[in-house]
Amino acid sequence: MAASGAGWLLCRGSLGATGSSHCRAPPSDPLLQPYFPSRHGPRHHHRHVRDCQPLKYGNVTHEAWPSDNRTGGPVATTRTFVSYIPPGGKDHKVVYGHFTFVRNPLRTFSVLEPGGAGGCQAHRRAPVEETAKLGKCLVAQNGGYFDMGTGECLGNVVSDGKLVRNSGGLQNAQFGIRKDGTMVFGYLSEEDVLDQANPFVQLVSGVVWLLRDGEVYISQSQMAECDEIQTTGTFDKFINVISARTAVGHDRQGQLVLVHVDGQTESRGVNLWEMAEFLKEQGVINAINLDGGGSATLVLNGTLASYPSEHCSFDNMWRCPRSISTIMCIHEPACEPADCSGHGDCVEGECHCTGGFWTGPACDILDCGPSNCSLHGLCTGSGCLCDAGWTGRDCSEECPMGWYGPNCQNQCACEHTCPCDRETGSAVWLPRIREEARKNSLCQSKKTCISLTSVLALLLAISAVGNVGLFLKARSERLHESGDYLYHPLREMNGEATHTSTSAACETEDTQDQSQALL
Repeated sequence: MAASGAGWLLCRGSLGATGSSHCRAPPSDPLLQPYFPSRHGPRHHHRHVRDCQPLKYGNVTHEAWPSDNRTGGPVATTRTFVSYIPPGGKDHKVVYGHFTFVRNPLRTFSVLEPGGAGGCQAHRRAPVEETAKLGKCLVAQNGGYFDMGTGECLGNVVSDGKLVRNSGGLQNAQFGIRKDGTMVFGYLSEEDVLDQANPFVQLVSGVVWLLRDGEVYISQSQMAECDEIQTTGTFDKFINVISARTAVGHDRQGQLVLVHVDGQTESRGVNLWEMAEFLKEQGVINAINLDGGGSATLVLNGTLASYPSEHCSFDNMWRCPRSISTIMCIHEPACEPADCSGHGDCVEGECHCTGGFWTGPACDILDCGPSNCSLHGLCTGSGCLCDAGWTGRDCSEECPMGWYGPNCQNQCACEHTCPCDRETGSAVWLPRIREEARKNSLCQSKKTCISLTSVLALLLAISAVGNVGLFLKARSERLHESGDYLYHPLREMNGEATHTSTSAACETEDTQDQSQALL
């Protein structure tokens, strides 16, 4: 809520010998407030707003629009304008300010409490620059209304998913973003605010719905947000007076649009009718008015970019920003969790894991490769921590003889290299160790083993050949001792006829010879 610009001094007279002067406080700047102090908001219920709105909207008292979800390119783009309002005619005036177009607002936009978390509960007020620094805001603009006397935050406030303040169904224009990225503009019931099926992750209250679905909606807002005759004059003046203004809306691409117009109440700036028409000309679809006047502040990259209307308390030559309540903060996309589980850096909303073994979207998963340390070790942030008796990058190698313990870092307690238990270092001759020692005594090196094997193979081959020879010789001798012979018939040689009897004739002749011999 706007308040007077107190604190600047007018000094008159001359400095005396003591250096003193006579000073007085100047008249306060006019207040820019929609309601009487301590009476913020209308007293009727949401049903009244629903029943009194134009029939074409049915029972829906708010507008929803899917937000842009692009991740490439800059988070936000801020542009400066100097424009004539109204654009034609001789009665135009020069107006200057800023438009900020925000991508992916679900992840890049936050409503922040003054001075950090707990600011609303503590009724704290803080300059936009201070709160923006705490929130690491790239762009920051003043947000909702507050009580100038007590510092109390007014309306609904949801900050990064936390319900900070519930107004109990107060019927002022609202802007929020739900968990699924839907942007909501308009009037909400208390049930809408507390809905858990698709809860609000950001929510702030303004005063006056400027644009509804691309059309100026100020007249309807007057009916919805002003219900008492005695406050009508105050509300009308709030709408019609020229002053510094701020608003939040969106374009057709779903980009969030923050608007800031410099000015000073009753001297410079725009009224809400001019503000609404100007936003419509720039392609804004839905928009609500936020706190303005002396509260209107824009901070870019930690530096004040607007011209405050309030004079500084230390010197009326200068202008200083007011300490206010909630702010609208544009920041780099947040990671989940924000610290990447302590194992990475958040860069443009993505965790870049540090080290070679942390992985996953939150850098909370250890990965030591497909072998998983060969089931002989524990995967840690620095790699495989091998069990006792194992070593190597993936714990797949047994400790060499003479070494033992985790990663084989300990040497066996012997004067010379000796075998010991690979896990405990005990110099006990286990069967496994004895077998290895026997192998080592036979084969001092791989080359020696290969040579020995080759020689043994050659000797085996020679032995086999000798055995075959001996076998054949023995067989020949057995055949000779048995007396068996073969009959070969004579053939003609050198022209002489030879005996050509058949085998049967030979057998007959042999029989006859044997008979004669018997006689």
